[in-house]
Amino acid sequence: MSDALTFEFPAPVLKDLANEAWSFHYVPIPPDVAEALLEAGVRRVILNVAGREAGRYLHQNKDGEYRIIIGLTTLRDLGVKPGEVFVGSLRPDPDPDRVDIPEEFLEALSDHPVARERFKNWTPGKKRSLVSYITQAKREETRWKRAYEMAHKLETYTLHGDKQPDG
Repeated sequence: MSDALTFEFPAPVLKDLANEAWSFHYVPIPPDVAEALLEAGVRRVILNVAGREAGRYLHQNKDGEYRIIIGLTTLRDLGVKPGEVFVGSLRPDPDPDRVDIPEEFLEALSDHPVARERFKNWTPGKKRSLVSYITQAKREETRWKRAYEMAHKLETYTLHGDKQPDG
């Protein structure tokens, strides 16, 4: 990937409070950086902070500004605190379809063949969303519980919004 698509800039970690029911942290992306990435067809990016990396997605808010949504666990892994300003770099993700599946979920899927097959056929974004639910748990015991819970729900078509297969 060309260095022309690697950008370094100071970035604050802000909290979006627009929705009273839930809030989240994000990093605003300078307009020129977002424009260059989007023109190159890039939506999935790697955020690098002092050698620590996290894969993320460029989200557009209702005002047309771009940002990266970033959870507290990822902030901790990057060594950044909410409200801090850090100097980071952003570059295209060389493998945008990659999904890092945790050991707990791999084992749960090996015990649930129908779930494994359904999960295999999902889009990368949908897979990442489900995996995120598992990996966001702080305690190992909770991660294992969530992994098996999700495998069971996949297998029984009881995930939110699931439709039973025809036939």
